[in-house]
Amino acid sequence: MIIAVDADSADTVEAEHVLHGMLGSATGPVVACTHVVSGGHLAVSISTSGFDQAALTQDVGSAVIRAGAAEPEVAGPSQLIRGAYVAAVETALGTAGRLVTFPGQENARGTLTAAELVETCGIDQVEAIGGLPVEDSTLVDTRDFIRPIRRNGQIVLLVQPAAGGVFIPFEVEHQIKCCANH
Repeated sequence: MIIAVDADSADTVEAEHVLHGMLGSATGPVVACTHVVSGGHLAVSISTSGFDQAALTQDVGSAVIRAGAAEPEVAGPSQLIRGAYVAAVETALGTAGRLVTFPGQENARGTLTAAELVETCGIDQVEAIGGLPVEDSTLVDTRDFIRPIRRNGQIVLLVQPAAGGVFIPFEVEHQIKCCANH
């Protein structure tokens, strides 16, 4: 089952707040993502085996895809349904999304090789920003946090070079809004 919600979140902090509020109503393994939608805001999605839809409020747009369904069930304000629909379809196809929660995430601790990240953390590919080469033996200091993305049906961890000849995740755990005071 895929549940997507557009609550008109302005940034990742707001979107993740919505996601964490939804996670308590999910059962089984969960993959939770944020999605950039038209209009410059974010929607969220959860892929799980079960979800209590009563947890969804009336002021959000929602789209639910059930196993075997041809189309998502949509509800909520019309201006938010489109974002929820896009997030649901992106999740179903695995084409986009920034993963917040996913199976294997708990194994991303310490410094691992790219091959170990693929083998134990649910990652399909480790890719360096700027096209730098990443071999199976490339060391990645996870800093005990990874935030991969979905792209073309794969889960990709973006990394960047760091001191000491290792790579670190491109996205850090605690985001700082770069333009918050402008």
